[in-house]
Amino acid sequence: MRWPAGFAAALFALGVAGVVTSPVAAARPVADPHQYSDRTAEFVPLGHPDARVAAESGKKLVLSPYGARRSIVCRGDGESIPLYDCAQEDGLGLGWAPLHRTDTPVGEVWIYFP
Repeated sequence: MRWPAGFAAALFALGVAGVVTSPVAAARPVADPHQYSDRTAEFVPLGHPDARVAAESGKKLVLSPYGARRSIVCRGDGESIPLYDCAQEDGLGLGWAPLHRTDTPVGEVWIYFP
């Protein structure tokens, strides 16, 4: 496909203008709550030393043989729409295993079910 002359320059100018006018938006992209987005950084393994204070720091607990070392994706934005339909990359890197949200005595835990 051939782009019209000047298209790249215009696209670059729009990108620069977007970064200059909205630095906060560039820092955290808005996720479509109905699409999967990477949420790995928001999870702490159940056995991790920070697990006791996970909820206080806005993190979620995960019980998985991979901890939070493999990618975790969820739907929802975690704010106006709670996270749902989460999954973790399987051990072979071939697919995704569902994570089931469960309330436990230590709080909400997402459990890996291959």
